[in-house]
Amino acid sequence: MRKGFLAAALAAAVGFASLDFAAAGDAAPRDGDSADPGASACDSFAWPIERERAWFGDAKLARRASGARLSRIDRAVELSLLPTKTVRFFLAPERAPRADSYSGEVTFFGVPRPATYQVTLSDEAWIEVFENGARLKSTSSTDAKGCAGVRKSVRFRLAPGDLVLIQLSDAAKNSIKVAFAEAP
Repeated sequence: MRKGFLAAALAAAVGFASLDFAAAGDAAPRDGDSADPGASACDSFAWPIERERAWFGDAKLARRASGARLSRIDRAVELSLLPTKTVRFFLAPERAPRADSYSGEVTFFGVPRPATYQVTLSDEAWIEVFENGARLKSTSSTDAKGCAGVRKSVRFRLAPGDLVLIQLSDAAKNSIKVAFAEAP
């Protein structure tokens, strides 16, 4: 009887061990264990940025030169920037850019309704928004290092009116992806 008990205990232990290995293989990824290494960093933004990541990843993303005047912007563009020392800013940036950085701007005709809008960038840069010639104060901002494709997002309250100017400065590269849309 003792021999039968040990054989049953050993069989049960082996069965449980193989269940444990199977369960470990089927386990959900832990934080940091993702097929997309930037995914968990992207989750640290204060608001969802999946829409902007998709726009930035679009192979047909429009490319525009700094100073472009658009009839409207409700998605994203890849903006080519100029060496900061050659840029004539609408108003000097509130934070002085490094001499070896890149800067630029894009302008479009107003927003359709009063709301909070967000400017999202693919890389680090200083964002300023002007409406009807006045510099706007941001209502909130969020950023994350290590998020593949998106670096920061800043929100502004806008009303329908004249031109909206997005002024970027202190970028490390000569192009940057910029999204502008109503905040969800």
